Amino acid sequence: MLHTIENDILICQIESNGAEIRSLKNKMTGEEYIWQIDKTIWGSSSPVLFPAIGKIKSGKVVYKGKSYEMPKHGIVRNNNNLSFKQHGVSKCCFTLKSSVTTLKQYPFKFIFSIEYVLLENRLKMLYHIENKDMVPIFFACGGHTAYACHINDTHKLSDYVIEFPSQLSLKANQLGSSGLLTKNKKNIESIDNTLSLSDTLFNNDALVFSNLSCDWIRLRQKNKRKGIKIHFSDFPNLALWSKPSADFVCIEPWLGLPDQEDESIELTKKTNYKSIEPDTFFSIAIETEIE
Repeated sequence: MLHTIENDILICQIESNGAEIRSLKNKMTGEEYIWQIDKTIWGSSSPVLFPAIGKIKSGKVVYKGKSYEMPKHGIVRNNNNLSFKQHGVSKCCFTLKSSVTTLKQYPFKFIFSIEYVLLENRLKMLYHIENKDMVPIFFACGGHTAYACHINDTHKLSDYVIEFPSQLSLKANQLGSSGLLTKNKKNIESIDNTLSLSDTLFNNDALVFSNLSCDWIRLRQKNKRKGIKIHFSDFPNLALWSKPSADFVCIEPWLGLPDQEDESIELTKKTNYKSIEPDTFFSIAIETEIE
């Protein structure tokens, strides 16, 4: 089921299954900023990642000697058991509470909410995690939104760039054939603060940048100064991904990283997970600004 929020500038639709953004449009021009799903290419548009990112080593985590089967990207994606609340015309919230079902996949009691708010020309996506257990909980979380690149007879993916706030030395962590992170890093060329997109840039899967020293990036056409600006000030990691020759690019701020090939399957030993204490409430936000 689709839920709608809107203000004077933007209108946004979110699918209740997994709380995925399906559409973000300029109300005056009708321009669509979210990739429209083509299942022959990819069956999602904006997965919500919690409490894991990417592929899980061995497909499971272990806590206190017990194994828990964990799907790729965690337990919110493709989950039809999120509760929904509408807070006025421009704000809504989806919530997943720990249950008998989640406790088979993830060993902690929690409340996870993702809140969508339209503020003028911006869509704010807030992740809220509350520890309802008697022990610290361990998790990763992040975004995976596919932004539309308007490719046609006159525009190609190579007409688009990712702009950074300053010139950075970009080194991407490489995923192995296992889908897990390797120790290998690849230098990614950028010129004048920009990374040029191409049909072959993602031939070897996502570009994963750990500990990236910036808090926003911009997706825009080369001949334009403005585009879509993604703010992620509290996320230390960023992934960029697309299918080869597809007309979208996923911009993915991450708190945490996919498992490495030599990662422990013991949950408390995950090197990039965050922990919060009992009765603690944690929030983090990603903001999409339509310039």
